[in-house]
Amino acid sequence: MRPNPSLILFLLAVFSTTGALYSINISEDYQRTTANDVQVFPRLNAKPEAAKVLVIETGGLKLKFKQNKDSVWVAEDKFKYPASSKLIQKVISQLADMRKIAVKTRMPSRFNQIGVEPYQQADANSVFVKLQAADGEILAESIFGAQFRRNNIGVAEGTFIRHPKEQQAWLASGSIDIPSDLLSWLDTRILNIESNEIKKIKLWDKLGRTAVMVRSNDGGRFIYQNRDGIGYLDREIAKNLFESLTKLSFVDVLPRKISEKWQSILDFEVEAYSGSKIAGQLFRGDSRKILQFSIEENALKKIALRGLADTIAYSELNKWSYFIPSWQAERFLEGLKVIEGGLQ
Repeated sequence: MRPNPSLILFLLAVFSTTGALYSINISEDYQRTTANDVQVFPRLNAKPEAAKVLVIETGGLKLKFKQNKDSVWVAEDKFKYPASSKLIQKVISQLADMRKIAVKTRMPSRFNQIGVEPYQQADANSVFVKLQAADGEILAESIFGAQFRRNNIGVAEGTFIRHPKEQQAWLASGSIDIPSDLLSWLDTRILNIESNEIKKIKLWDKLGRTAVMVRSNDGGRFIYQNRDGIGYLDREIAKNLFESLTKLSFVDVLPRKISEKWQSILDFEVEAYSGSKIAGQLFRGDSRKILQFSIEENALKKIALRGLADTIAYSELNKWSYFIPSWQAERFLEGLKVIEGGLQ
């Protein structure tokens, strides 16, 4: 009896598939690690609180963050301005929780396919991350590549990694959040005061004209006084002016200076019901608006007692010139309407 051609083709396909699967399973490029679910960074996992230095490199970008003597993370590459402690702590936690899932390629020609190519290359998609203790001990160090969600081996989130001195790449569980620009790492909030905390605002311009706005309680309307007399402040003007003070952030920051090219637009002083005061000045420089602040030392103590010191960089306000977005500057300029009069 002649063999069935269809059966022969089927058996050949079975043997071929079995051989391919066997080849993949014994290959260094694809085999599962025998020590499944091993921690990638055991030293960091054992003592995450010891991390004091974070270094990030990719292409031509190099960022370094350190925790200072006051336990505040600062950006070494941005005049030691405070960094976002929440973001850095999240990175530390993500690294500490990573576990090795599977062995991947050892072939340099395939590194760029999973994003673990040498991070020094100008067009590299990989990111080098290193965490150190205060004494220089390396707690975590790796090149991080492509990330994914829900792959076919049951991993909810995964990241390809490779130690910079090794050729072996791995698949690790979890993901890591690494912004590629310095500003995204900074704590860009300047003020975070609630509007109902504001009791009094005083404004004056370069011509010496002044306006004062005050209210008796946090639910009442503001009464203003300017050159035209006394009246109730327009609610829309009050809303815009308060929003410029209560949720203020910056787009760039430099050590404090006053340039001859900067034109003074507006001075202000804000007093809270607690008695603390914050004074500031708005400048126009080229096409940007710049803010500078001064704050009394006793105000810092009152703010710290209220538990806000860890969310607002008040202790740094006197040291910097803040460049703010145009839309926030426009809200500040609502104060000029009060100074100039003609509200009624």
